[in-house]
Amino acid sequence: RADPLRQAPPGRSGSSLSSSLRGQSAPASAVGSAPTLGITNTTMRRFAAALAALAMANPSIASVDDGIAAYNAGRHDVARQHFEKAAAAGSPAGKHLLASLYYQGHGVPKDLTRAVALFTEAADAGFPPSMANLALMYSVGDGVPKNEEKARSYGRRAAESGDVQSQFNLGQSYRKGAGVPKDDVQAAFWYRKAAEAGHLGAQNEYGLLFAQGHGVALDYVQAFAWIDIPASAGDSKAVKHRAQLLQ
Repeated sequence: RADPLRQAPPGRSGSSLSSSLRGQSAPASAVGSAPTLGITNTTMRRFAAALAALAMANPSIASVDDGIAAYNAGRHDVARQHFEKAAAAGSPAGKHLLASLYYQGHGVPKDLTRAVALFTEAADAGFPPSMANLALMYSVGDGVPKNEEKARSYGRRAAESGDVQSQFNLGQSYRKGAGVPKDDVQAAFWYRKAAEAGHLGAQNEYGLLFAQGHGVALDYVQAFAWIDIPASAGDSKAVKHRAQLLQ
């Protein structure tokens, strides 16, 4: 199941916090050319375990957990109440998820202005998923005036705070010189961070850098090792690149 904390633009019509997540590409000039809101089951499991451990000691975390359960059961108004309680207690996760409800109009009237305000509060509190969402929203002018400088700033902050998709996007930007000077060394740096976190696209791109000797030393063994991971997971681009390495 995907991480509900990544619920965000453009998930406007999904039926659960785990299904209506990132699926829209942001312009390469802003935050990268790949789809920007990908989630992993591993992240969800880790988050759920952390919630279980902390909920007894922190009511706002319990409210977030209860809100997620209510949302996934289709009880959006109940979810809103829990997220509002968590947000009022200062929980960045609660603010982020409440913002997601306003973004989609689930359990509340759709209100992009309110969503942006809550995402911004959560981002200012250091919550990487909100930073990533704002990067996307500013990159395309969704609920805010289009602002590529803000998009890049939020995208970089998200990457530096550990948001895996944002790390991949930043690698893409450096690889292509989109919004930043072209720099294969920096591309390799950010691809590796995302690749080590399990991002299939980053693993493929990082392997390609080794195959081409761009930003890293030419090394076909490393190239194959990295590309084989997403290829074995069924990634079509990686399957093609692995076959090319074996020719």
